[in-house]
Amino acid sequence: MEKLRYICLILITCTLTIVQAQNKIPSTSERYVPKAIDLGLPSGTLWADRNMDINDKPSDFGTYYSWGSIIAHNEGQQVPMEERGFSWRTYKYGKGTKALTKYCTDSTFGTKDGKTQLDADDDAATAYAKNHAIPIWDAQWHIPTEKEFAELLEKCKWEWKKNGYQVTGPNGQSIFLPAAGFAGNNTSGCGCYWTSSLCPDFPCYAYAIMFDDSFIGWNNASRYLGYSIRPVRKGDR
Repeated sequence: MEKLRYICLILITCTLTIVQAQNKIPSTSERYVPKAIDLGLPSGTLWADRNMDINDKPSDFGTYYSWGSIIAHNEGQQVPMEERGFSWRTYKYGKGTKALTKYCTDSTFGTKDGKTQLDADDDAATAYAKNHAIPIWDAQWHIPTEKEFAELLEKCKWEWKKNGYQVTGPNGQSIFLPAAGFAGNNTSGCGCYWTSSLCPDFPCYAYAIMFDDSFIGWNNASRYLGYSIRPVRKGDR
């Protein structure tokens, strides 16, 4: 009888542990699924409602990535240093401005391959589902190209709000781009967002959008820097 009570106690304890563990893991319906916002752009491009990360609200900063890296800044402690980026010494595709190993249009800067757009495997948004147990972002998302960001700049109204821009499209729908700074300085009051497009004349740089409360413009940024990513996807048009 004593042995039977002991076995029952173990079974009850195990059952409670499993239930508690299940309660701590959100169900699929409770996990955040990025929303694709139709701004009424001529291309039909849909913009995500927030930066890459598991964010509670669109104004959250999200995480930072170097150009061509699929590992976020806040994941860096869990992977080898050489895979983290955020310096030329540790950058994935080159150890300096003259030592690029991929995405190089001029042999002066490294091994020339002529690539000017990120491959799907190097696009943090596209590759997210293949590298994370919870696929918050599926393979239909991608980092905006230079042309897609140019359209956002030219066709939308940008209005500075508290710590970011409300970007309103031709159809009146809008997204918010927070001034999330960059890796190592996330309280600078500026926004730094990668495109997926290389700067072909100087391949150690890639195109990015930068802004603060009085400026919005293009920047040729060193590829190792940790910037924000606002994914896009194709519309039905």
